[in-house]
Amino acid sequence: MLGDSRKHDQERVIFHVDLDAFYVEVERQADPSLRGEPVVIGGIGPRGVVSTASYEARKFGVHSAMPTAVARRLCPQAIYMRGNHSLYRDVSKKFMNILRQYSPEVVPVSVDEAYLDMSGTERLYGQPIEVADVIRKAVRDELGLPASIGIGPSKLVAKVSTEHAKPDGVFQVREQEAEAFFAPQPVRNLPGIGPKAAESLAALNISTLGEIAAAPTGPLRRALGPNLADHVRRRARGIDSAPLREHAKSKSISSETTFSTNVSSRAKLEKVLKRLSEGVGARLRKSGKRARGVSIKLRYGDFTTITRQRTFPAPGDGDQLIQETAHALLVTAMRQRGDAIRLLGVALTGLGEQAAQLSLLDQNPMADSDTSEAVDAIRERYGSEAISRGSD
Repeated sequence: MLGDSRKHDQERVIFHVDLDAFYVEVERQADPSLRGEPVVIGGIGPRGVVSTASYEARKFGVHSAMPTAVARRLCPQAIYMRGNHSLYRDVSKKFMNILRQYSPEVVPVSVDEAYLDMSGTERLYGQPIEVADVIRKAVRDELGLPASIGIGPSKLVAKVSTEHAKPDGVFQVREQEAEAFFAPQPVRNLPGIGPKAAESLAALNISTLGEIAAAPTGPLRRALGPNLADHVRRRARGIDSAPLREHAKSKSISSETTFSTNVSSRAKLEKVLKRLSEGVGARLRKSGKRARGVSIKLRYGDFTTITRQRTFPAPGDGDQLIQETAHALLVTAMRQRGDAIRLLGVALTGLGEQAAQLSLLDQNPMADSDTSEAVDAIRERYGSEAISRGSD
């Protein structure tokens, strides 16, 4: 009990470990000729989007989430690649296993970043800066990848610190330093501040986190809303009490595709909708959950975007249920607006645990689920094109 109390009283030490330009660096391990070259990975078609760019490409203004067409104009000499996501997942597992050698509390955020609770490990590993360098060296030696590590008393401070560690470095901010460290940072450096919130703050002549912390309460609440304003004010001072592992929330499972040219053919849209529905259905069944409903997303040629959703009669996970409901939404949307479509997406909503028992009168959902699971097994063994449900 004494040890637990001592750990509770001491300052938390949270690491945020981020692999630099992860996809690019993995590709360079497979093909050393890419080293030193500007490399861009993502969709390479006319409507593709950049997933990541090497630091050589970033010097020309290329960044993630940028349309690939824009990236090509900024850096035409770059090497453009679709990427190998199966390889990235394999390397990510090895990365997470390395981190677990240093802390039992590892919380992955994505394939290339994670948080570690290193509180109270000084006697075992030494000072945080020292063990951070050990972890970086282990990642470099075992995977050949550069890693940046931000260290702070909370997830928030560690996350922001990582940007100052890049590339391939370590940066620590202690609890008593957090407010002064945050004060001169641009507002967009605070996780959770998006373009719209930044615009609202700019209208108040607020451009730094220190100015948020010092801003009068009234105008800030009117600009951001009372709840968000109070939350942002605390975080702008580097105050964050969020636990390392937050309670899992009900999320959606979604998939979407952007067409190379706008599509008006209902037959083609229905074919793509079927494929998207099967994809999210397979992921839902693999998660062991059921969904309460489905939504579709349509983006037209003029970039107008709409969503339509419908709740299932009972929670389910079968492809037939998903496809039929999504199809009905698509038909209704096309009747309301028949313009050609640029993007089509399907999402499952209201995810929850599998029901322990279904009504004996409700046989069809069980048959649908069983058939879908059988299809999943065949595709897993023989490939995604091995079997397909028929269409009415």
